[in-house]
Amino acid sequence: MSVNNNEQRHEQQEDDDEVIQILAPGIQRNFKEEITNAFILNFLSYPLILLYFLITFTYVTSKTIPYEFIDEKFHINQTLTYLNGHWTQWDPKITTPPGLYILGWLNYKIVHIIPFIKSWFSDLTTLRLTNLFGGLIVLPIFILRPIFQLNAVGFWPVSLMCFPLLSTFYYLYYTDVWSTVFILWSLTVALTLPFGDNKWSIWFSSGLALISCLFRQTNIVWTGFIMIIVVERKAIIDKKFDNHTFNNFLKLFIHSIDQFNMLVLPYFVNFVLFALFLIWNRSITLGDKSNHSAGIHLVQLFYCFTFLTVLSLPLWYSKVFMKLYLIRWRLKLFRTIFELLMIMLVIRYFTKIHPFLLADNRHYTFYLFKKLIGNKHKLIKYFLMAPIYHFSTFVYMGLIKESELNLTLTTQQIFKNSYELPIQLTHISRLALVVCTIFTIVPSPLFEPRYYILPYFFWRIFVSPVPEPILATIPIPKEDEEQRYVVSSTNRQLLEMIWFLLIDLVTLIIFIKYSFSWSDEEFPQRIIW
Repeated sequence: MSVNNNEQRHEQQEDDDEVIQILAPGIQRNFKEEITNAFILNFLSYPLILLYFLITFTYVTSKTIPYEFIDEKFHINQTLTYLNGHWTQWDPKITTPPGLYILGWLNYKIVHIIPFIKSWFSDLTTLRLTNLFGGLIVLPIFILRPIFQLNAVGFWPVSLMCFPLLSTFYYLYYTDVWSTVFILWSLTVALTLPFGDNKWSIWFSSGLALISCLFRQTNIVWTGFIMIIVVERKAIIDKKFDNHTFNNFLKLFIHSIDQFNMLVLPYFVNFVLFALFLIWNRSITLGDKSNHSAGIHLVQLFYCFTFLTVLSLPLWYSKVFMKLYLIRWRLKLFRTIFELLMIMLVIRYFTKIHPFLLADNRHYTFYLFKKLIGNKHKLIKYFLMAPIYHFSTFVYMGLIKESELNLTLTTQQIFKNSYELPIQLTHISRLALVVCTIFTIVPSPLFEPRYYILPYFFWRIFVSPVPEPILATIPIPKEDEEQRYVVSSTNRQLLEMIWFLLIDLVTLIIFIKYSFSWSDEEFPQRIIW
């Protein structure tokens, strides 16, 4: 009996060692406790958040805007055209493929199977339910939950479903929700491999990515990122990545050739089909090409980083993090000044001012550009905004680098399948993330925050909050002190959810309470992202 007890204590000690990480002498992190808290708080808060969106959706769609709002008139009319059986008719002002209208047609048919539903909801509300269902059910349960189960200390599904730039469109009939749903679903399948580490999982992932392109053409770029993730994670297992940067790039390239049929071909088919679309359409934009022509809008990248920095505030802010930025200034002074000068040159020569931006006061970007970003005073435009852009870039790059996969760990431990690897990027996929972000937003002449939804999600899923206190300072333990100071990221995760909900609430109140008239619009106009 004594031997058995000793064995049990030894096994228990090994389990405790796996969940408790010693970060420094006297400082530790209890992963088991954090994961338990994450699951409990997600389970308890999800019904409350669901109730909030259901109540506000009912009020907004019935009381605030029981009419087609901004671009909804194009999307609604095209869907009604399909519902009337006219599948060959197309509105030339629509710039995206018909994915939303096909899905809206399907949702309309399903909803109206229930007899009393037809009397409850108007056609407009029925079609808006398409996005509400995608954002509140499909996104958190079928897409974010499987990754969360593998990385509960990284993000919470209940937080990301409240992401303000996306949740705005739960109330409207726009393409953004399901564009996000399908491409993130492709990523989830690529990371979790639900059918096993085989071709069926990869083909399923590529199929979802292809469907996402029916909602937003630029998702083809994120298809390339997902392909790199798939090849990379398999190469880590088979080729054994190490700390030699160039060697890993070479191993990735060799592995992509060796495993072309299984890992690359499914996504390559998507690229071929997209190339045929470009040849047929003679542009990436459908319909109204004149107002959506591609260019080099390089400052768009800094707009994106700034939005992500503000929205991710609870993840990174701490006294230590701010000190690190100041230390960088001190240690790399000339390099930092050079970077600021380059940012100022980008502001000067690569800022595109689209006519829609200056004419449409129904978007927050109108006021941001008028009062801040495009301010005529050079002191604000250059000497205020350039440091903000520089710091935002530091936050974006810093968090993803801090969350990078430890390749030494992958060589020491035995991972038989790629889905067993941590949900983290390497230096290769980190570079791919930045490149894909550039290719999706820089060519766009429009300054619209909804273009930053996918750059945020693909960044946030692989970023873990720093486990430092937000305002307090971690005490330095004495040498003879046995008590350990425990750090955790739970408070940051909770604050992230509250932060998102607070922004959601403020923007919703502004949307409901503040309205104004347009001479060529029949109904009151309001402000959205």
